[in-house]
Amino acid sequence: MRRFAFLLISILALAGPARAAVRVFSYDPVDDATRRVAGDLTFRFRQRLIFVTVLSIISTEGRAQADLKPADDKVLGHGGLSRLIGDNAPERDLYEVEPSDEGAEMIHAFCPGSARAWLAFSRMTEARPLRVQVIGDNPAGGPARLCHTLDFNFHGEWKLPSGPGVPERDLLQPSHGAPF
Repeated sequence: MRRFAFLLISILALAGPARAAVRVFSYDPVDDATRRVAGDLTFRFRQRLIFVTVLSIISTEGRAQADLKPADDKVLGHGGLSRLIGDNAPERDLYEVEPSDEGAEMIHAFCPGSARAWLAFSRMTEARPLRVQVIGDNPAGGPARLCHTLDFNFHGEWKLPSGPGVPERDLLQPSHGAPF
């Protein structure tokens, strides 16, 4: 049994980096509140065998983009995500919105008054709805606050060219209609 476990762990360790692929999914808002706060969003992420790391968020309509970095829920204050969204909420993958480039504008749009914002994602899976909890720092001080719950329907996947070639920003501006 130990030998099998060691073999399985070795295969997964080697397969992880080799199988990592960057994918791009676009989503449409489910309701008026999500449409008003976020509009159509696209997420660029790295997918490994069973794990996903979200790399950036792109406002499909506004042509704004922000990088995301993984965050520990301790940055949200006592109780972390559980205090804000409950113990049973599936949104557990937490990322901080980087304020560089258009990130500061996205933070302000998602959570007015906040200088920092975090996004807690449900599982990002092809052809499935996505829920994102938007959390912001508290302008009055104190622990972070829940700003919005955003619900999306899967729209489609951008097919990226293989190998080097097209700059990422060019992929955001299709020349012939929709990218799907």
